[in-house]
Amino acid sequence: MNLDPKELSYIIKIYKEKKGIIDKKINSFEDIYKNGSPLDLFYELIFCILAAGTSAELAFKTTEKLKLKKFLLTANQNDIIAFLKTCYRFYNVRGKYIFLTREYLTKNYNFDLKNYLNKEKNEIALRNLLANDINIKGIGMKAASHFLRNIGFKNIAILDKHILNKMKEIKLIPSNFKLTRNNYIIVESKLRNFAKKTNFNLAELDLILWFMKTGKIIK
Repeated sequence: MNLDPKELSYIIKIYKEKKGIIDKKINSFEDIYKNGSPLDLFYELIFCILAAGTSAELAFKTTEKLKLKKFLLTANQNDIIAFLKTCYRFYNVRGKYIFLTREYLTKNYNFDLKNYLNKEKNEIALRNLLANDINIKGIGMKAASHFLRNIGFKNIAILDKHILNKMKEIKLIPSNFKLTRNNYIIVESKLRNFAKKTNFNLAELDLILWFMKTGKIIK
């Protein structure tokens, strides 16, 4: 892989400028898994369910409102949908996803996502498990990767539109590339190799590239 020296220099410059924020964000991700409650982990999963097909900002604001409501453990599907209708666009389908996923985790894992996540030790296998489990609603490859990164896993890629556009700009993928479920692993490997050459892990690189495209570091 031939890296454009100017592009590489700019990526390193952004990291140096934002290192404090990036390190703090990644440490907070790790803390959620180490010290968070089952509900804390579930809120991270909810964020990723809500972020699919919409903005991270809206998903974050909606998740924070759900936290304030403090009814998620006992609310029925209609209650969740009714609440989401006040602050979120896709309230019907995502409300159903949240309810059904909660019921599945409660029935089979005592509502403890760590019990579920312990089924796999390898983070890539774990991501694939999440993405392929029909009982974890609204979570595909990208959302599963996003969730795991947000609880401290560092070697999986969140291939959202911003990251893909940046990959096109730095010639990692063709300008007309279209992401599919079948080529996700291939593209992820390209970004992983790029991360190794730039001495970043994928969690760090994601935050850097996302900032370069949006001017923000959210989650």
